[in-house]
Amino acid sequence: MQEVGKETYKEYLARVITKEIGEVVNQKMEETKKELLAIQYNLTLQQTEEILKNYKKLKEHIELSDIDKKTMIGEIKECYDKDIENLMSEVFANNELYLEGLLKNRYKTIIFLKFIDNILDKYLKEKKDDKIEIRKKKILKDLYMQGKKQAEFIYNNYEVERTFYMDREKLIKDLAPYFFGIRGLNI
Repeated sequence: MQEVGKETYKEYLARVITKEIGEVVNQKMEETKKELLAIQYNLTLQQTEEILKNYKKLKEHIELSDIDKKTMIGEIKECYDKDIENLMSEVFANNELYLEGLLKNRYKTIIFLKFIDNILDKYLKEKKDDKIEIRKKKILKDLYMQGKKQAEFIYNNYEVERTFYMDREKLIKDLAPYFFGIRGLNI
């Protein structure tokens, strides 16, 4: 018979192997967690860059011309003049639902751009006289907000092309937390 306080060789091996397997699993879990956070951070940076690249296009998309404004005002007045039954039958027609969907997308874009405009305005108004900060703000204003061509911008503003790419990367990293909150931080 075996004593209560002593473990057999098999029990000892099982305990040691189980402990080591647990440590390896925990280590791999931590590594995987870090990898996932890095992937998420890189995706956030890519999304920030996409927002900046498409900023000018989105601004142009939501701007209404005077003709569009008059047309919308006329349509709204026409809707008020109709009785409820006719209005409801038109609202639920296929074409109306499609147009309503387009209008909703336009309003979502407007809301999104107001949010982005607020962030960009605050960023541009920050009082930093650092050369790098001045260059980053110039990239933001000229390249992304005004839509200037990148090659021309680099040619006119940078002696070394690599400096532009470093400044742009810093700008994107600066703006990511404003756009995406904690996801935009490399933690």
